[in-house]
Amino acid sequence: MTSTYLAFAAAGALALSLSACSQERKAEADTGTAQATVSTTAPPSVVPDAQLQQQAQQAATASSTPVDGSGPVTTTTAVAPAAPAKK
Repeated sequence: MTSTYLAFAAAGALALSLSACSQERKAEADTGTAQATVSTTAPPSVVPDAQLQQQAQQAATASSTPVDGSGPVTTTTAVAPAAPAKK
């Protein structure tokens, strides 16, 4: 009987750990003219909260920039990575 209790306890612990891994985290940003919400199911060790908030801010800023480019942001694209070093 004790092995049955241990099996149920192990199954319960496994279910709790799996549900903790799949929790969605969100970050929101508001620029006054646009709002953005970014979400992830990645754990904080992979995508820190600060990075999630930064992505939300960048998304809100990009969406608040007028199509004609007259807004305060001149570019919303990522900088190209540096070329690999020559051998």
